[in-house]
Amino acid sequence: MADGNDFYLSRHEKRGLKREKPRSGVEDRNVSEGVFDRRTLAALDKAMRRGFIDELVGIIATGKEANVYRGIRDGRSVAVKIYAVEAADFTRMTEYVRGDVRFGGWKNRRQLINTWAKKEYSNLMLASRAKVPCPATIGFMENILFMQFIGEKGKPAPRMKDSPPKNSQKAYDTTVDGIKKMWKGGLVHGDLSEYNILNDAEKPVFIDFSQGLLTTHPNAQNLLERDIANIAKYFRNQGVESDEKEILQKVTK
Repeated sequence: MADGNDFYLSRHEKRGLKREKPRSGVEDRNVSEGVFDRRTLAALDKAMRRGFIDELVGIIATGKEANVYRGIRDGRSVAVKIYAVEAADFTRMTEYVRGDVRFGGWKNRRQLINTWAKKEYSNLMLASRAKVPCPATIGFMENILFMQFIGEKGKPAPRMKDSPPKNSQKAYDTTVDGIKKMWKGGLVHGDLSEYNILNDAEKPVFIDFSQGLLTTHPNAQNLLERDIANIAKYFRNQGVESDEKEILQKVTK
């Protein structure tokens, strides 16, 4: 995901957008990009009325399938992840939802995207209960996920890819321990790498759990081994002795 520019959308402006066509600015750009379509705007307004957030004040990162925004709730920053309905990879998402006993079927693209948001929310809940370092959940509304903002004073923590830990061995140990806790808690991340771990004041924090699967899923072991291979490679490049087989044994024993 790449950094974006700040913008401001208050509850009042969201309600105005429901009543009339957006005239210019961020609303026009994102409606055309498939991020803030009319139904997403309505879901965001409903979430605001329920107290999930008070307003959106900036964009943290953009991606092919979702954008992450900074919101404000009771004076504090929160992260708001909005899945783009039109831009999402329908085929890839289907592969990671099919066979997951927690979720039923879907009839169209929007229902699948909403299930995808619910899936990440559910995975974060599992990870949090297992004491995995990850954002705490606030709630979800259709294709929008609300969660803890990781960073300080409105500035998001960088990805480990962009800000390698100063103490690589300590970060490695924490990361492997997080993978183990997650596996013991019944979950595999499925897309873990330096791209999906934040360096929050030298503490690794796992993010982007949408591809996660239960450990009972037929593909769970393959995904675990892929996650471990990614982590081992990254930390070897940081000067840490890391072996995939040893990590796998430590995680699953």
